[in-house]
Amino acid sequence: MARDDTARERSSEQSLLDRRSYLKLAGAAAASVGAAGVSTSSAAAASYDTIKVPANSKKVIEVGPGETFENKLIDITADGAHVKLMTQGSGWTVRNVGVKGENDNMDGTYGTFYLRCTDGGEALAENIYMGDGAADRCGHAAVSDWANAGTVTIRNIHIQGWAADGMYMSHAGNHVKQTMGVTQVENAYLKNNNIENCRLGTPGSYIKDSVVHVESQDAVPANQNGQTNARGIWFKEQSGLKAINCDISVSGSHAVFASDSGSGTLKNCRVEGSITGPVEEVNVTGTPDLTPPDSVPMSAEEAASGEISSSSSTTSPSSTSPDTTQQKQDAKGTPLELVPDESASRVKYEFTVDGSVRKRTSGADPLAEEADEVTDNGDGTVTVSGVAGNGYGDAFLVDGAITAMDLDESVWTVRYDDSEVAPSDLTLSKKLVIDGSDSGRQVSEYVFTVSGTARKATDLGSVQASDTVEDGKISGAVFDGKDGYRFSGDVTGFSLDGPANVRVEDA
Repeated sequence: MARDDTARERSSEQSLLDRRSYLKLAGAAAASVGAAGVSTSSAAAASYDTIKVPANSKKVIEVGPGETFENKLIDITADGAHVKLMTQGSGWTVRNVGVKGENDNMDGTYGTFYLRCTDGGEALAENIYMGDGAADRCGHAAVSDWANAGTVTIRNIHIQGWAADGMYMSHAGNHVKQTMGVTQVENAYLKNNNIENCRLGTPGSYIKDSVVHVESQDAVPANQNGQTNARGIWFKEQSGLKAINCDISVSGSHAVFASDSGSGTLKNCRVEGSITGPVEEVNVTGTPDLTPPDSVPMSAEEAASGEISSSSSTTSPSSTSPDTTQQKQDAKGTPLELVPDESASRVKYEFTVDGSVRKRTSGADPLAEEADEVTDNGDGTVTVSGVAGNGYGDAFLVDGAITAMDLDESVWTVRYDDSEVAPSDLTLSKKLVIDGSDSGRQVSEYVFTVSGTARKATDLGSVQASDTVEDGKISGAVFDGKDGYRFSGDVTGFSLDGPANVRVEDA
């Protein structure tokens, strides 16, 4: 089972009541009740409000900028009862919310919980139960991020048995839309949701430490059109999407699917079922553990009471400390560490990146210093220069390709993405892209050779695990997406079978 290393244990000693705040809802008939009848193995639970939605009616809950909505049980057990939670702005928090009852309201085909930052910034949703599902042919998605323009973290969420989408988080990735927000899904339990259990569509979005399970297509309710196609994870519309440390099992459809110019990476995942489309596989094995993560609520009451404490900081985005904010910023990007020999004193380095670079100022050593310079060259590249010595080095977070590095290799140790590398292996400035985006879903197979060195380049396009790079020879296939490589030397041979376009750039 996928669990974060810091996955929380259920503790009988912790009380969450002292940090609860309640969003007052105008006109809401909310009755405060105790968390009676929940698991006897639970932690000390907080009281929660029950919002009971009458039959054949819809309750709209609005959570605005900086507001906190938490410790709520939303009861939709009455026939035709429906709830719609709408978040607006940034800095909001939705925490400890359980939806009790099957959603059988047939009016409308949009989301039930809209978890989005509409004006940039950050927001948090955690400890949410939507596991009672939806009726057959009910068209409401469980969760959507329509109009997301910021970074939304959704953790410890249980979504099961929804007829027309579980997590529909790719509206912002639609090429027609101008919003390009990021959705980060952590510690989710997604089971038997139709169309997709989790769909992502903007660069930087990910799902991690989660379980995705479709028992069979017969176990899934049909959507409003009578369709059943329950996929696991769907990468759609854009590249740079990731699934990390997830357990995925899907019967009868795609376990992982990438399409419509979408592409992504599976890393350290256990998968049972088909992987289709431009999906890069890194350390992907079988035999997934489908046990729900410990951090996920298994009932509406458990979620509303805050019976399980968060596996990560539960500080609301509006009150995040500067140190925490800096750590979150530093967590983005691939680490590049430059460490000189202990005998070296005040030795210089310089490197250039086609993309962006940030100094790493918190977390593991080494760290960058104030005197280290990051210069924007005005052409999409940045140049970094600095001095280190006496065994102390510098570190940066790199988003893009390293195209040049000037340092004395006999003095410096270079680590990239936690692996020691030779600078010459990093600085491949030439690009080759095989573009099958407009090939009508026809496969194009290719082989090319170079006189120097080549490597995969996910910043230029998705690269499949089946593509090979060996002794200057690269072979692979592409459809409905791009494969990208960086290389040195010259292209000495090339063959292409299919309608893809090929682009070579010499920096």
